[in-house]
Amino acid sequence: MKVLSIGTGLLLALGCLVGGATVAAANPAPLDTLLEAGAEEIQADPRYAGGELNISRKLLPEAQATTVETAKAPKRPPRLDDPMAGAWHYHLARQAAMTGNAEAVGEHLSAALEASPNKPRYLWWQSVQSIKNLDTATLTKTLPAAFASLRDYPVERGHFVVAAHQTAILLNGIFWTLLVAALYLAWWRNLAHDMGATILKDPRHTPRWLLPLIFPLALLVFKPGVFGFLAVVSMHLVIMARGRTRALLLSTWVAALILVFPSWPLLRSAVPTVDPDSEVTLLDRACNLPPSGSISDALRTRLANAQNQDRINRLTVALGIQEARRGKYGSSTRLFKQVIKSEPTNFPALVGLANNIYYQGKLDDAAAAYEKAGRIHPDRGEIPYNLAQVYFKKLFVPEATEAMDQARDKGFRPPLSDKAGNRRQGFSPVVYPPLTAKAFSEACRFEAGRYPPLVVVASWRFALGAPPLPLYALVGAPLLLALFMIMWWNRQNDATECENCGTPLCRACAKIQDTAWLCSGCGETAERSRSEMVLATLLKNRSRAEGMAHIHRINRLGRLMPGSAHLAIGLLPAGWFRISLLTLGIFLVFAGWGFDLGDQWATPGLLLPDETIHPNWLPMPAALWPGWSGLSVLAGVALIILSWTIAFLDGPGLRKGIPDRYSLAQTPGPREPAPGVGIGMKS
Repeated sequence: MKVLSIGTGLLLALGCLVGGATVAAANPAPLDTLLEAGAEEIQADPRYAGGELNISRKLLPEAQATTVETAKAPKRPPRLDDPMAGAWHYHLARQAAMTGNAEAVGEHLSAALEASPNKPRYLWWQSVQSIKNLDTATLTKTLPAAFASLRDYPVERGHFVVAAHQTAILLNGIFWTLLVAALYLAWWRNLAHDMGATILKDPRHTPRWLLPLIFPLALLVFKPGVFGFLAVVSMHLVIMARGRTRALLLSTWVAALILVFPSWPLLRSAVPTVDPDSEVTLLDRACNLPPSGSISDALRTRLANAQNQDRINRLTVALGIQEARRGKYGSSTRLFKQVIKSEPTNFPALVGLANNIYYQGKLDDAAAAYEKAGRIHPDRGEIPYNLAQVYFKKLFVPEATEAMDQARDKGFRPPLSDKAGNRRQGFSPVVYPPLTAKAFSEACRFEAGRYPPLVVVASWRFALGAPPLPLYALVGAPLLLALFMIMWWNRQNDATECENCGTPLCRACAKIQDTAWLCSGCGETAERSRSEMVLATLLKNRSRAEGMAHIHRINRLGRLMPGSAHLAIGLLPAGWFRISLLTLGIFLVFAGWGFDLGDQWATPGLLLPDETIHPNWLPMPAALWPGWSGLSVLAGVALIILSWTIAFLDGPGLRKGIPDRYSLAQTPGPREPAPGVGIGMKS
């Protein structure tokens, strides 16, 4: 028995040696080392390699164990994100909002943001919902993130720029209209006086109260559009105005000219992003959506006609991403290498190439490709994240953890929707980066020339004006003409009101008493009076009577049009505030509900006639009209009521703001004024 046990022991020892040699031969790659108790004694054993040898798991030799068999590589790569899930939950959230189900809105919107955390459209719509729900905590968190996301999403930024441009046009047009109306009402007596003297050649320059209506009504016959009408009507007003009132009118006019100027680069480059058939939107779909035969065919068609190298690279990268997501790693790799040959620093091509190598099972080659991309783009967090998946596949947990920390430090936050079910045949999903923001911006600029000027306000051309001349010429030419007349006219400093009673006058009808401009009535009184005391009494009585009538006119004017009374007496800030309040209220009632930043395509200026409430008089989206109970409409009505309430309560304040007029001392005989009609006015 003792001999048998000794023989059995020898056989077992021999089997262990043979088995160990077989395993070592079958698996020549170095294995991951675990630090266990007694590791120091093992390393000190002369049978093991010493610590001075330069052996690192980060520098792996080409070995059989780090190459996955082709049959075990995924036929179709798993995705880290699911854009269709985000879009679906977002659609459900919007449907729930239409039915008033606030709980479902929050649930589906959270799911959409979990699938696509940086999608600007979702963030903007969440901001709108937080305003409706008076949720200031969510608003203060979401609104800055929405603005920040526009930097990295040029396509979504284009939608925002177009919507902002249309909003600015409407707000400017409403404010300009109210400002012109307020100035017309404030200066009605002076306009009637000047037109009576100019048109009717009235020797006494008696105001004709309906004369200021002749010019605007005659201008409407030519159908110049709102902006053209306002530009022509504003010419006389800007010549009459002085000081800050002139500055306000000019700044409003210049802002309108800027808005209708068609060649601003930011606006022009934003146009392709709101066209579903543009190349920019095709590239966006190709980089983000699941693989589609129609998308690949469209990319190949455009590639066949492309000649610009940058455009070829953009289309090739998008096609390479589509091919990779189909599982056609070979053709995708050839496309990426073609791009890298002409543009060695192309970020999505470098990472896409490394991803293809990873999914083909060549883990060491993939790690080397990721490290090369990381040296070229050291600030991108997608690269260490993808490299971490290679380390996890090789069971190099410390290196994988370090790479994940690097990805987080560089700002990369993977979607939380990544589950274990997303992995296929042991391969974790990696990120195929889309085209960079710079590449999308270049694509927008390249394609912008295809579109006519101001195409984003095509449905408003009837309202804005569609003359034979371009719209910016219709707005800018009257402005230049008015500025030229201001510089040329030599009577800008003439008084336009009697300095005693405030009656409108001009150089032809004024009586000048010792540099004081008086109307015909006050001038005749001064001429006939022989006593300073009598003259002072008569002028003071006349001034008091005209002053009381002026106060009543100002009060009526303020109630008729908020802000106009303040402009008439020179209180510009108060007048500007009331007109701005009324402008915002009118905008919210008639247009505020038509802007939906959560919608991908719809903007009010790009509508078909049958999509509007009325193609000419109210070209706003009929489908978005919320009814009179909508939040935007109710808020606008509240602001309009508030502005007129303030106007009715302004009476005592207006009386205090009207300056007193003082009687004049007796002066020498009048000087003969030069003939002519004064058109200047103090504001």
